[in-house]
Amino acid sequence: MFALSCVFIAQHAHVLSEVQTVSAPLVAKLSELERREDALQEQVELSEIHAAVKLGSLGEKLDVYVLPKETDFERLIASWELLSENLKKQGYLAKMSDISFGDPVDMIESGVRASPMRVNFAVHEKGMEYITKFIRLAGLLTVGDAITDEQLGKLMHSTEEENPAGIVALEQFLSLDLIRYARDVRAFESKLKRSFTSNAFANTLLEVTHESLLSDARDLLEGDYGRYMQEVNLWPIQFVTLKSAKMSDGGAEGWHVLEIEILVWERT
Repeated sequence: MFALSCVFIAQHAHVLSEVQTVSAPLVAKLSELERREDALQEQVELSEIHAAVKLGSLGEKLDVYVLPKETDFERLIASWELLSENLKKQGYLAKMSDISFGDPVDMIESGVRASPMRVNFAVHEKGMEYITKFIRLAGLLTVGDAITDEQLGKLMHSTEEENPAGIVALEQFLSLDLIRYARDVRAFESKLKRSFTSNAFANTLLEVTHESLLSDARDLLEGDYGRYMQEVNLWPIQFVTLKSAKMSDGGAEGWHVLEIEILVWERT
């Protein structure tokens, strides 16, 4: 894992070096995508655990879709094309280029390899927000994957303070498939909150769900797009990290030309 961390530090040192004519909030959102090495390390560790002790359907999804031994390029391209179609319907995307891939590079000591993927967009700022959310959610499987250790600590502390027996309901909530949660947020959160009597836990849950990637999951997956992702078996998305991004003026207010290169990760 230390070797993997060193690789990431070297790879991400130059990210966003050529961003032009774009607002600070959008630059910040792209910058957040650099900090996904911890999530990748966790998924690599889970994959190793699954090789030793079966984790059931979620473990199989991890091995087949999130960190496969061989990338299903047709499936990966289809997931991006579906995102493109959804953004065009909303009026946030004018064009997505063809997707190209480079040769994979093995990280021998870490047990993973990465293939560069390049794609360009003529996109509105709102569309770029959805693209960043898509990348941030790529490789996540469960509700628990979408929250930080600090946010988990808040939920655990609130559970222990109000009803220690509620840990069972909390574990069930955290192990939910992320897309199932995103498509029926109210039902799953209500079920969890029934294990607690006061508003203290509900307030903590509200804080965590609004500040974590669970908010991104709801925004991206709760509607027809999420439903279709499930129907055509494009969820979960293979783990990717942002390598570089360049933006230039798109010729109209709020529009940009976005060029990105991402790394698509596999197990060796």
